[in-house]
Amino acid sequence: MLNKIKDKLKYKLAKILAPEIDKKLAVEEKLASVQLFGIAPWYQENLWEPPVQIVLRDLCKPGDIVFDVGANFAGLTTVMSRMVGPKGIVCAFEASPRIIDKTQRNLVLSGCNNVQLFHHAVYSTSHETVKIYLGSHLNDSIYSENGEGSTYEVKTIALDDFIDHTKLVPNLLKMDIEGAEFDAIKGLEKTLIAAKPHLVLETQRNDTRCLDFLRNLGYVAIDVNTYREVKSAEDYPVGADIRNNLYIHGDRLGETPYQAPFQFVSQSILGPEDFKRTKDGSALLKNSLILPKGRYLIDWDFTAEGTDNDLMCGVKVNEKVIFRYHAFSQLLASSYRDWVINLPETSEIQLYFEFQHGTQDPTLTINSAKITKITNFDSLPSALYF
Repeated sequence: MLNKIKDKLKYKLAKILAPEIDKKLAVEEKLASVQLFGIAPWYQENLWEPPVQIVLRDLCKPGDIVFDVGANFAGLTTVMSRMVGPKGIVCAFEASPRIIDKTQRNLVLSGCNNVQLFHHAVYSTSHETVKIYLGSHLNDSIYSENGEGSTYEVKTIALDDFIDHTKLVPNLLKMDIEGAEFDAIKGLEKTLIAAKPHLVLETQRNDTRCLDFLRNLGYVAIDVNTYREVKSAEDYPVGADIRNNLYIHGDRLGETPYQAPFQFVSQSILGPEDFKRTKDGSALLKNSLILPKGRYLIDWDFTAEGTDNDLMCGVKVNEKVIFRYHAFSQLLASSYRDWVINLPETSEIQLYFEFQHGTQDPTLTINSAKITKITNFDSLPSALYF
């Protein structure tokens, strides 16, 4: 009898207090705005290194084993995770002690259950200790221009040793480790010869060691921003310092749509008169362009000298951003002038340069933009999901 009375009192008390508790916790507002659970970051737009993403989406297949060497914040790791799907495996490597926790956090938040993260410096040999120099923009590296600055010590691992131990042979590797790519490639030679995996490597124009080494093994190199075959540093655009190259072994070219020479068809040439400027110096097309399904290069000629500003530039389709770079204007003008977009259907596109947070650069000058279609990809099926 006493227990029944207690239960009734608890029920009445809960009924009286529930509205006040809900108000305190803002339950109704959270439910109304879907903030109680939220939307997983992987479902939101990922605009990390767009030209590299396009290549990864083309070549990472469901069930594949792929490696992300130099995962950084996991921007491209999440793309690889989505593309290989629940039956695939992604092995991600990040050497920097001050980045690794951010890598792990983003992988967890993005629901990447098929990713295993390893905190090692990928190198030519295993079981060594190397110094990691802190970069100015979380671009930490085992190399420093002057050998000075704060450092961490990290253990090394050679990918051939890792593959022998785990029996996980990658179909593709993406590698961006701030100048240490050649060291990592030397520790992968056995796998390169036996399995001939695809590679996407960041490279410096004046460092052709990876290019020469891989070409000697039978690989074909393609600049992912220009879709031109690269045989020497002379094949890079003038003034381009940092590039991303796709390497496909000659024996495997037939498996992919990346078969040089590529066929280019001019679509549009825009001049300064085709853009309107706003009060803060931002710029966008006066009239949007309609382009049929396909892959396009957008080759810009624009200049800027400002370094104390925040600029986003890119491509929108129906107000949705499908391609974006984000930096200060001088950096964008010097290093990010060749864009690549992939349209799964006929689309109305808008090109834009938008200054953020009240910043501006009066020196930003748009001279031209040349839009070219790469017809080799016209018959490529649209991705089932992103």
